[in-house]
Amino acid sequence: MKEVTMCCTTCPSGCALKVMIDNNEVVSVEGNNCPRGEKFAHKEWINPERMLTSTVYAVINGKELLIPVKSKEPIPRKIMTEAMEEIQEIEVTAPVKMGDIIKENLAGSGVELVACKTVK
Repeated sequence: MKEVTMCCTTCPSGCALKVMIDNNEVVSVEGNNCPRGEKFAHKEWINPERMLTSTVYAVINGKELLIPVKSKEPIPRKIMTEAMEEIQEIEVTAPVKMGDIIKENLAGSGVELVACKTVK
């Protein structure tokens, strides 16, 4: 059995979790001030996910401008590099509205990449 420490990121409290792992499975979680901490520890150990934020090029009147984008939901950390490689190849043409889908199924995750800024 081994002990792993994690910082829960599900709320602003940022609880320091002490997670006991046996046979690559979470056996117990201590230090969480709410039930979300235990759920977080299990998910973080098995398949950690993160929101992805980046920028893509938008062409406006022949000029290139960077616009912010993000994954609509968290994606697995293990595909972040693949997702960033896909994002580097994207170029959109204005107009773009905040919330517009820039790419569907980012890196095979089933998650959409959306614009975070309106560009006319």
